[in-house]
Amino acid sequence: MPTEQIFAWLASILTTLIFLPQLYKAFTTHMTKDISMLMMILAVMGNVAWLVHASLTGNTPLVVCASLIIIMSIILILFKYNNERATKT
Repeated sequence: MPTEQIFAWLASILTTLIFLPQLYKAFTTHMTKDISMLMMILAVMGNVAWLVHASLTGNTPLVVCASLIIIMSIILILFKYNNERATKT
């Protein structure tokens, strides 16, 4: 495997791991009040753009990374939305 491919996969894995602690905390504590909804929406939008770019250029590590981050961001958005709705009732 070429060196640039190794670093592409390494960067994709590390970038994807950024979201796991927040996702784990939200899932176990059901506390999402400190999560910025704007940041999560921007993360989805930015990673959709990266996903399109990666798909057009055939960059598999980036396709995987962007897809996973989009999924995790949407899960966090749903957690936050449901928790905020539950606290208002």
